[in-house]
Amino acid sequence: MSFNPFDARVFPLFIFYIILIILTVFLTIKMFMKWKERKVSPPLYLAIGFAFFTTALIMLTIGLAEGVITGYYMYIYRFSLPFGYTMVIISDIFLFKFASEITERGEKLILPLIIIGAIIIVLHYLPWNWWGVPSQDFEGELDIRIFTTLTLVLYSNIIYLFIASICRKSMVSAVDKVTYYGLKLLFYSMICLVFFFAMFIFDTVLMLFIENLRYSIFIYIAWGSTLVFFALAYCSLVMPEWLVKWIEKRNINE
Repeated sequence: MSFNPFDARVFPLFIFYIILIILTVFLTIKMFMKWKERKVSPPLYLAIGFAFFTTALIMLTIGLAEGVITGYYMYIYRFSLPFGYTMVIISDIFLFKFASEITERGEKLILPLIIIGAIIIVLHYLPWNWWGVPSQDFEGELDIRIFTTLTLVLYSNIIYLFIASICRKSMVSAVDKVTYYGLKLLFYSMICLVFFFAMFIFDTVLMLFIENLRYSIFIYIAWGSTLVFFALAYCSLVMPEWLVKWIEKRNINE
């Protein structure tokens, strides 16, 4: 079985991933520190969600590192794709659990989401996905990659939009402005994740029309939006002192 050659144009993306990893690891550690300080479950669920999303990014970066070192996308790269997607699914579940805890909504959906997520994870490890395999090597064979990718996108976006929906509903009954803006930040953080997958879809569509395109500008925008997600979700729960002061000042002016 042959391997796709590494495209030197992807190297800036590799550097971009490393920078993102440093930033997301920092925010993940901060969230675990906040959990140790508060000793309540919501910061823990959010920290775990951060950790799995960061792990997905780290694994994808390791896969690219193999290409940088060897000149080919080989076995690590092929494993990094389904493993990274698995981490995203697990992260989705913990994000939902976090949102369910702070809004007291959707608790009954946790078990069905775990079951469906497990099924999607299994689908991503089936051999007919042909992760990282040149198309000529499986020409005429069963190819389910598009189907499994769509299940991941739909599963994740349904979760993000549901969390966004319960945040909007909870904002109406918020007891104070700090709680209101915390829910609002969480709402926008979920929109960032929806935007994340939208950019990946645009990138895939672009590759259909441009020959030999590996990654487009949409990939940079996609992963950049995850950094915004980390920042907004962190602030929504932690509510830094500077943010609380800004909210109070804004409330007085209104």
